[in-house]
This record gives sequence, structure tokens and C-alpha cells, in this order.
Amino acid sequence: MAPEHPERPERPAPDLPGLVPGQEIGPLARFPGLPRWVRVPNVPDTALPEVPEYECRRVRLPPPIDGRIDGEPWFRAAWSPAFGRIDDGSAAQPSTRVALLWDEAHLSAAWRVEDPDVRGTTGVHHEQVYVKDDDVELFVEGDGGYYELGLNPINTVNEFRWTWVEPLVDRGDKARLDELFMVSDFVYYAARPGEPLGRVGEMDFDLPGLRHAVRVQGTLNHPDDVDEGWTVTVALPWAGLQAVSTGGRGFPPKPGDVLRIQSYRAYHDRSVEGRLADDGSTVLTPFEGRTWSTMGNHNVHNPERWVRVRFTDEPL
Repeated sequence: MAPEHPERPERPAPDLPGLVPGQEIGPLARFPGLPRWVRVPNVPDTALPEVPEYECRRVRLPPPIDGRIDGEPWFRAAWSPAFGRIDDGSAAQPSTRVALLWDEAHLSAAWRVEDPDVRGTTGVHHEQVYVKDDDVELFVEGDGGYYELGLNPINTVNEFRWTWVEPLVDRGDKARLDELFMVSDFVYYAARPGEPLGRVGEMDFDLPGLRHAVRVQGTLNHPDDVDEGWTVTVALPWAGLQAVSTGGRGFPPKPGDVLRIQSYRAYHDRSVEGRLADDGSTVLTPFEGRTWSTMGNHNVHNPERWVRVRFTDEPL
């Protein structure tokens, strides 16, 4: 008989801002301040607001990616309501809104972010921008995985490609499993209740052809005046997003198709006294999640609660 597995030794959890109470994490060896694995809470069995539906209109040409939203075609796009608090959907200020458009080659998104004190300090590609700065994020579900994009006010990008492990095992995709297990920097989200396996997030993934731009309406990193906020525009090539849809359903979508898409904002309350980061480089302040669709807790990674986005052939 094989010996029983020993009990996992107790060890203190990393001190991560925004950590959900009761959430289990394992530190990442290369980046001690980040989790290596996470056991995230599932959608709670409580009454939640209905998942929104959104009609994504088609444009003949992709919008310019320059951070501007005051001209064509964004001023005629359908803008979301202001994001609510991630856990219960209650009103949250300052406000955040998102709009989507599509064409044969791209999914385009824009954000209008109100922020009286615009700050941006994280300048390293793939650093977790939300830990130190406000950011806006976009999640796009594919067939067998999803893409996560985050941007801060100085246009620093953080990306993940998330892959569900169970479909790969079910279809015997050994090549993709090998590829996942050889990724040098990844996060493993442990299986939720009812799932035999979890998902892997590749931290060094770069979406091919991604374009993005940010404009600040105010004075960056100057807390002594009052800013209006910042605006963001991005273009995600469907050909690049194919990397998160490996189960047979391809991109681009056809008119009438529905995809699950979510948008998130990390809001740092600068009026709250922060603490120095472990390396002493900056002050970390608590942040709060705001989302387009209410998640029921502080976990944005449950796609069944993401917005149902229907792609229409009707021109803008």
C-alpha cells in the first residue's frame, strides 16, 4: 500500500493587496509577491442581478487606436452603464464605462474612466498593474479558454492566456498539455466545486497584433489638483484571439453569435493610508473591484457571470 500523503505544511500567505478573505494561494517562486496557485471562490448561491446582455455593432473599418473616444465611431457606440461593485453590483464612484465594436478583423473596446487623481507607476510589461495602479481589464471567452487584458493610465499592459485543463484531457490533447506544463511563468487556478480540473494562466502570453492607447484628462501623478480621468482604446485581432479558442469554435464570430465578455476596473482609494511595497519602491493602497456584470464575490474569473455579448451585422 502506498503511504498516505503527508499533510501540507502550514506557511504564511503572501501579503497581497486585495486578497479575498479565506482565499488560498501559493507563492510564485520567481515573483514572491504573486500567487503560483489560487483556489478562488465560486459564484455564491445567492440572489444576484441578472447578467447583462449587450449588442455589439459592426463597423466597416476598425476605430483608430489613439486613446480618443470623443469622435467617430465611439461617440455613437453603445456604452455600458457605470460599473458596480464586483460583489453586489451596488453603485460605485468614480464611474467606469466600456463600449465594444467589431469588424471582420478585430474586436475593439474603449473605456471612459473617471478619476480625480490619475496615477500610473507600473511600467514593466506583464507586471500585475492592478496591484499598484488603477487599471481597466477585458476578459474574452473562447472555446477552451479565455484572454485577460489589463492596462493602467500609462499604457502598461498585463496579459494572460487562460486554458481549462479538463477539455484537453478529455480529447487527449497531449501536445497542448505538454506545452502548458513547460510554461515557465504561470498561475494555476484550482478546480472549483463540480470541476475535476482547473485552469492555467500563462503570464508571458502576448496577444499577436494587440494595439492599445491611453489618454489622460488631467495631470498624471500630481495629487494636488483634480483630474477628470483617462480614456483607453484597444484593438484585439480575432486571429490572435484564436489562441484562446482551441476547442473547435473559431474567431471571428458570425452575426448572431454570443460571446461571454467581462470588463473590470481596479479602483485604488488614495485617501486611505497605504503601505510600502516589499522592495520599498512605492506605496500600495487597497483596491476595490468594479465590474460590468456583478460577480457575487470578489472573483472576476467565473465566466458564467460575464456579459452576454451578441454580435450584430447591423452597421453602427
